Amino acid sequence: MERVAILGAGASGLSSAALLRERGYEVTLFEASNRIGGLARSFEWHGFDCDIAPHRLFTHDREALDFLLRLVPMHKHRRRSSIFIAGKKVHDPVNPVDLILRLPPRISSRLVKDYLFKPRLPEESFENLALNKFGRGLYDLFFEPYTRKMFGVSPAEISVEWGRQKLRTSGLRDVFRRNSKIFFRHFYYPLQGGYGAICQALYDQVEDRVELQARVTGLETTDGEVKAVNYEQEGASHSFACDRVVSTIPATVLGSMLGHDFSLRFQPVTLVYLLFDKPSVMPYHWIYFGDGDVVINRMAEFKNFARGGVPEDRTVIVAEVTAATDDPLGDVLGAFERYNLAHRDEVLDSLQIHESFGYPVYDR
Repeated sequence: MERVAILGAGASGLSSAALLRERGYEVTLFEASNRIGGLARSFEWHGFDCDIAPHRLFTHDREALDFLLRLVPMHKHRRRSSIFIAGKKVHDPVNPVDLILRLPPRISSRLVKDYLFKPRLPEESFENLALNKFGRGLYDLFFEPYTRKMFGVSPAEISVEWGRQKLRTSGLRDVFRRNSKIFFRHFYYPLQGGYGAICQALYDQVEDRVELQARVTGLETTDGEVKAVNYEQEGASHSFACDRVVSTIPATVLGSMLGHDFSLRFQPVTLVYLLFDKPSVMPYHWIYFGDGDVVINRMAEFKNFARGGVPEDRTVIVAEVTAATDDPLGDVLGAFERYNLAHRDEVLDSLQIHESFGYPVYDR
């Protein structure tokens, strides 16, 4: 029986382990932390199942979807989301007519004019791709500030290949018709346990093969093939002989073990959780914040994903922050008041979680 070492017990590592074990492989997972799930984990806070930023299950892969639906009881939600652009709340996904009607006439007229006279630039960056598809007006209004806020760099420095995955449209016509593959009207979410219920169900299948607090320190190779995984656990060093390795840890960490310096950079993310002394803050699953002078990328209200067993008189919001700030909590509270979502006096408790490996930055 072939021995497979799997690095990382997040969603990818756990699903790989479960599927490989089902096919007869001997699997062992190594997880550096004391918990499973990675960025797809959930935790309980004040009676609410909270995720590490908002998550939802949506895929065009029917086989993968059927596998996950068999794994965990889920509810099919009709998407309810919105975007703040130029201080105005508009539909998400963006509806061009709605956008034009809600924005001030001066901005709307520029969007139309710049779209009609959009440039034809060589598509060598995300910036040029967005300009070619939507024109300078919408680029300056949304794509430039949101991308810079999310990744910390200008869209001119972001790879066009990444952009093509995010903008699978031919322009506003496809946006209006909802032809893009990135649009979805429905998604799935576990009935209980938060999004992390998926990882927990996978973990239950391979729990006896998971080594927690096992930090991988190196890989032993022979003729270019990994033959053993070295790791530290409870202060002792160990070596695990294997036939194959599946890595789900950050590529930069893996590269350093193999003696390679990958230029890939990760944008860290801070999650700000707020417990409100009110039944609800918003009717949406999530809201995006397109304005560049607001640190929040997006926020979500967990009660709107799963209502079973949660306190009726309170609610929890998570705000995702990747922008540079010395005071994430204060800036998030200020944004809530600016957009008339809630007042800081209604907050009963707060929590901040920082993740170093948030979003990979696909620069040029």
